[in-house]
This record gives sequence, structure tokens and C-alpha cells, in this order.
Amino acid sequence: MSQNAPLSVPYLAMLSTETPNVSLVTMLEATDEPSVGSFVAEVLGDSGWEVESLRKRSSRLFPPDGYWAMYEVAVRKDADERSLRLVARGAFDRRAWGELAANLERQTAGRCDPINGVGYPRLFHESQHAFWFYPFDPSMPGLPSAADPPTVNRILLGLEDGAALPMDVDPQLEIERVRYTPEVGAILRYTLSTSAGPITIYGKVQPGHRGLRAQRIVEGLWRASENRPEGLLRLPRPLGWVERYGLLLEEAIPGEPVGSDRLSPEFQNAAVAAAEALAVVHESAVETDVEISLERELDRLERVSEQFAYVHPEGHFLLSDLTTHLRNRSRIAMNEEWLPTHGDLKYDQFMHHEGNFTLIDFDYYAVAETSYDLGKYCGYIVPSAPGGWEDTVAAEETRARFLRRYLELRPHATIDRFPIYEALTLGLRAMTFMWGNRSGWRRTAETFLVMAHERLYSRLIDTI
Repeated sequence: MSQNAPLSVPYLAMLSTETPNVSLVTMLEATDEPSVGSFVAEVLGDSGWEVESLRKRSSRLFPPDGYWAMYEVAVRKDADERSLRLVARGAFDRRAWGELAANLERQTAGRCDPINGVGYPRLFHESQHAFWFYPFDPSMPGLPSAADPPTVNRILLGLEDGAALPMDVDPQLEIERVRYTPEVGAILRYTLSTSAGPITIYGKVQPGHRGLRAQRIVEGLWRASENRPEGLLRLPRPLGWVERYGLLLEEAIPGEPVGSDRLSPEFQNAAVAAAEALAVVHESAVETDVEISLERELDRLERVSEQFAYVHPEGHFLLSDLTTHLRNRSRIAMNEEWLPTHGDLKYDQFMHHEGNFTLIDFDYYAVAETSYDLGKYCGYIVPSAPGGWEDTVAAEETRARFLRRYLELRPHATIDRFPIYEALTLGLRAMTFMWGNRSGWRRTAETFLVMAHERLYSRLIDTI
């Protein structure tokens, strides 16, 4: 949340009555840019490294309990420059802070040294927050090793952990942080220089055994796609699972993620690729022990409505009303067929290269009703900040192309609950804008909630 963002009166009132807890104002002051800058300067000490710049890259607010923010910190020593990632993690509730602090203290194996070691967490009990530096992460203890060149070199060369590299082998390995979301996951790009040229592979670190699960799922989908026309489903090939570090290795996919420009050919053609890929996944029969039920998703939306009450009362009423209508429609809409599904099907889950589209990220793969991912993809086609009427028209046309192509491939699909799932996704998008709390988020959230009501009662046949 921006420090300058206005706070709603109900939220301030709630915080003022909960005297045992830390207020949002205290949390923001303890984790703002001046506080972060002072902390980094203290950590660097007399090492010769100095802070060049810092900026907040993202933040998440989970009222009334949790908060985190991530900062990009540029530091310099003479001609040497580095870019650090600092995480500020706090808990408003004292009990939640006690659990978080105990977990962080268990994993603190040394001093906070982001330059020559590991940026282990530093705890501040009075303000109930902690700072740490990537690659430390309390939910991914193997991340520092997965970001360590000597360790990764040994993995790629098939050597035992701790074994010395052969004297005649000096592989040049570059590790690039592609994406890091605190306590959720990290994606790393490994580029190994060889006599035959550079070799690039990707590593994904996640909590627990989620990477192993993803590997098994993708291997099953590879087998399923072999029985379908070529090109309907393109996937990255898994290369291995390193259990000790929670690290999944995958082949590099050429190209770049599909962007958000609704007018671009890549965005519009990705919708057709998404329909084709989802049709294959739906008929793949690749098993999983995870289920996504409409009832649980509605419960989740209801919990979010409680969060809106603290920061956006008008949005709270809109979301509460939407949840009531969704439950009423779900009672009368026919149940759909339960099928394997991607679980997080959006345009940016596709890499595009020379007209080909590759589907990535099967972390949320599950069994769900047919319309779950159909509704999710369409819900994310809607632009959050359209540049003009052309963006909105292009989004509607892209949505229609996506649905038409899917129904061409699966004409007997049961999609009676599609309006419910699409409206649900729009409601959840409003939630993510509330969590991100960026400038103008209230208007964007309201727009999505109003559109969700409209989609819920529109006839699908009229749009395709």
C-alpha cells in the first residue's frame, strides 16, 4: 500500500480499538523507503558499499493481519554495482507475528549479509516486522543454494553435494533472477557457457514438493499431447527435480511472454492457442489430487469481501452483493463435468515465438468444472486500464474467438456455469487490485465488480 493512500474511517477505527496489535500506520512507517534505506545502510556498514537508489516494486496488504513489500535496492562499490531485493514482512496481529517471528528465528543461520553471504532476516518486535534479502526465503529454504553458482554447477554436472569441481572443468555459469514472489516462488535462468555455445535452462523453486508435482503433471501432458494434432498443446520439457533444494529444472522456451496489448496479434492469437491447449488438457485424463470447487471459490470471495470492508466500503457492498448473486445462480445452474484443468489459464501464461505459443506454469493444475479455466481466461481478457475504446472492442472480439475455438474442438462441452466462473474471476481481479493497493485501484476494482454483475446475467450465445 502506498504511504500516501487514504485510509478508510472503518479501517482506522478497527485498528484504534485493537490496541494489542500494530496499526497499519505503524507498519507503513516501519517499512517505508526512509526506513528501508536506513536499514540497508546499517547492514552495509563500513564495507565500502553504498546505496545508490531504492524503490518499492510491489506490496501486498492482507487486512487485518498481514503485509509485505519488496524493494529493489541498487548498491555500488567503486565500479562494482549490484541490484538487491529486500523484503519487508509484517503482521498486525500479535499472535500472527509470534508465529512468523518464531519461524524466521528458526531459519536464521547467520548475520544479515546480502553482499558476501545470505541476507538472513532481521526482526523488529516492537513494530512487528522483519527485513530479509533475496535469496533467503522462509518458505523456500533451498532458494539460496539454487541461486549459488558453485552449487548449481555441481547439480548440472551430476556431482554430489559438496563435491569439488574437477580441476580441468571450469564451467562459466550465469544465474539471473527472472521472478521472485516472497514465500510463493522464484524463477531463475541458468546460462552455462560451453565450447559448443551457451546452454540455457530454467530453474523454479517453490515451497514443499510443488515442483515435483508439476514435473509429473507436465510429463503426463506430454504423453497426452502426442495423441492430438501437432501444435494444439506446446509445453516446456521438464529436465529434472532436485528434491534437496525444491528445484525443478526445465528446458528454455524461446520467445517472450504474451503482453497485455489487446490490439497486438500476439494477444489475439494467444486466445486461439489457449482454447486449443485447454481442450487437450481437459481430455488428457492426467490425474491430480487437487480439486477446485465453486463452493470453495465463493467462500474465498466472501472472505475477500470482509477485507474490502476495511479499505473500501463501497467495494465491500458491491462484492457482497455479487457473492450473494453468484451463490443464487450456482444453486439453479446445472453441474458441469469435472475435468483436469490448468488452474491459472491467462494470456501471460503463454510464451510466443515465430507464431507458436507455449503454455507454462502448471503449479495450480487441478480437477475442476469445465468452465473454471474458460471463465478465468475470459475474465483476464478484460483490460484493467484500457487506452481507448479500441482496447475494449478488441478484448470482446478476442473473448469470442477463444470461446468459439474451444467449442469447435469440444462441441459437447458442458458450460452452463460459464457466466458464474467468469463473474467470479472478475471479482477476484478486484481483490488483487485491493491487495496491490496501487494508485487508482478503487475505481478499477469497482469497474470489475460492476462488469462481474453484468457478465453473470448475460447470455453466452449472444457474445459468440
